[in-house]
Amino acid sequence: MNLFRRAICYCWRQKVRSMILLLVFTLLASAALIALSVGHATAKETDEVKQTVGASIHIEIDSGNTSLYGNGSENEWGTTYQYNGDYITQEVIDAIAKVNGVVNYSAESEGGYWGAGINFEYFPGAWNLDFTGGYGQSVPYTVTLNSELSAKFLNGTYTLEQGRHIQPSDSYAVLISKELADKNGLTVGDDIAMYDLDSNSENTFEIVGIFSGTEGMSKDAMMADEIPANQGYMDMNSYNKILKRQSMELGSLDVYVNSAVDVQDVLHTIQNLPEIKDKTFTYSTDTENFDLISNPLSSIQTMVDTAVIVIAVTGTALITLLLILWIRGRKKEAGILMAIGRSKVEIVLQFLTENILVAIPAAAASFGLTVLLSDKVGAYLVSQTASDVAELSITIYSTDMLTVYGIGALMLILAVLLAAITVVRLKPRMILSEME
Repeated sequence: MNLFRRAICYCWRQKVRSMILLLVFTLLASAALIALSVGHATAKETDEVKQTVGASIHIEIDSGNTSLYGNGSENEWGTTYQYNGDYITQEVIDAIAKVNGVVNYSAESEGGYWGAGINFEYFPGAWNLDFTGGYGQSVPYTVTLNSELSAKFLNGTYTLEQGRHIQPSDSYAVLISKELADKNGLTVGDDIAMYDLDSNSENTFEIVGIFSGTEGMSKDAMMADEIPANQGYMDMNSYNKILKRQSMELGSLDVYVNSAVDVQDVLHTIQNLPEIKDKTFTYSTDTENFDLISNPLSSIQTMVDTAVIVIAVTGTALITLLLILWIRGRKKEAGILMAIGRSKVEIVLQFLTENILVAIPAAAASFGLTVLLSDKVGAYLVSQTASDVAELSITIYSTDMLTVYGIGALMLILAVLLAAITVVRLKPRMILSEME
């Protein structure tokens, strides 16, 4: 009987041993394959995050630098100081917009404009005090370059329902709440007129968009200006015209970058632009969204790498221990085979064949188990460590299978050789005499 037939017969006779090895091989291969698949999915997700989750650069005038205010001037109210540093102008904005990696920019002044309704009415508060000389109560508007990048739209508090957002090129454009539009029968494209006490002027704006999100936020307001449904957004250009500014002078600007990985490079480029270099600005970066997602992904990657190493080491140790225990019990069989002329190499090959016969169905079973469990394992890891990631798209790559099964085959050969040494190093006469 050749070694292949002997291997088949042994596996068939030792059903319990074969089933235990089948289970061990399957679980180890599945765990390694799942770990590698999750690792690749995590690496892919991390790369996508690097490219899709942006960051922002905040540029601000150095208003905290006392040396930029001079000695001050005296008036009837005391000493006043004038900021003498640089402002963010249209020239600065145009230069920044051309920088590679910059995808958008915005600036806003919350409550920068206060308008009293002329041809429409606000929701009234408990008290309605008129400081405008007959125009009614004024309500604050956020002056913005790009309303889409305003905090309440970014965090989902407000949602654009009709029309579009205010853009940097707009002039005399306004966004109002759906509640206010419904109250006054207004829609996108209609004009509303407001009186501004600061400039003592009446101004007409076109409604370019209507947003929701103010519903249920107007309870127990004392004044009309405290009711969110009354508050809206207006463009920066008309604000400058109303205040009779010759050019745009902003105190701050938020610049949005397409990749958080490149934010420092983009910042360095901006700081060295001829239009900006040596100006009295301060800079800061915000990568919170990127860090919020990428850090947990890095944790998952570290866990997966550690798992692969642990599985390889413990798997080799476990299989070697099992085979040593079982092969030691086959001294008599080995002695008889050597006594009838079978070589030690043939005996070792038989032991190896026996285990390969078990490993083949284990490989197929491990693939099926990986398909069944990999998505669930990935989802569990995400839920535990990276809740801000929607999901991991896990794919079982052929290279991962070749890696797992190739390393598994080497582990098995090593384990068989280590286990077989305990038997084949003995001489047949010594083995048979021990049996007697």
